[in-house]
Amino acid sequence: MFYRELQPLDPQRYLGYGVRTGRNFLAAAQANAVPLGVSEFPWASRYYPIVFGPEGPGSIPVAITAVVEGRNLFVDTQGAWEPGVYVPGYLRRYPFWAQVDQQSQQANLWFDPQAGAVVPLQDDGDARPLFDFRGQPNAALNEIVQFCLQCLQDEFATAQFMAALHRERLLVDRHARIELAPGRFYELGGFRTVDVEAFHKLPEATLAQWVRNGWAALVAVHHWSLTYNWQQLVALHHRMEQQQQQQGPTGAEPALHHA
Repeated sequence: MFYRELQPLDPQRYLGYGVRTGRNFLAAAQANAVPLGVSEFPWASRYYPIVFGPEGPGSIPVAITAVVEGRNLFVDTQGAWEPGVYVPGYLRRYPFWAQVDQQSQQANLWFDPQAGAVVPLQDDGDARPLFDFRGQPNAALNEIVQFCLQCLQDEFATAQFMAALHRERLLVDRHARIELAPGRFYELGGFRTVDVEAFHKLPEATLAQWVRNGWAALVAVHHWSLTYNWQQLVALHHRMEQQQQQQGPTGAEPALHHA
């Protein structure tokens, strides 16, 4: 998601290159949802409904960032994220990507050159150098590698949580029916949520294990995010509509109907 091409960050090829210091999220400007790791649930739940992707091997938790197709409410026209709002780690890692070689246990770093974040130092005086004159990683590259490795660890923990949800068959298909204006509705679907009633009916031994693993807390945070953030998301959509139209209040705030 968002990656269009991946190239290895080879010091021989990219000696004299740096990474831009300013963050730009235009790559996610049309994203309805952004992947999340389980470690992010407490922070993301303050701003986004946290749901789960459609059934399949790649199903993961995601933060809902839009109420209509192709319009991320948290990215402005300049690529800046909504001030004060948590930015998912998946986006903060982009355009970099790490893989760990199973034999050598060394991290291999890749990046998307089309993102425009890695540039010759002569083209951007503020860019942070990735390598020193010997081709050894500089501080900027070490920070990137460490963050990518943290993301990999979170992906592993997230996969364990998803496997447990599937094993207990706790995920159910949902959709939201959003009233954007009186009589004008939009159906937002293609996601799943935890069946809380089914979760509470799990055997006591299973529930105890979920508590010890921290998964019960994840279910609670997920449910909390759905309870409080859907309407905030709709309100943000309504506010942006008014700003774009450069008009005053247009009527009642859009309503959200869960299904």
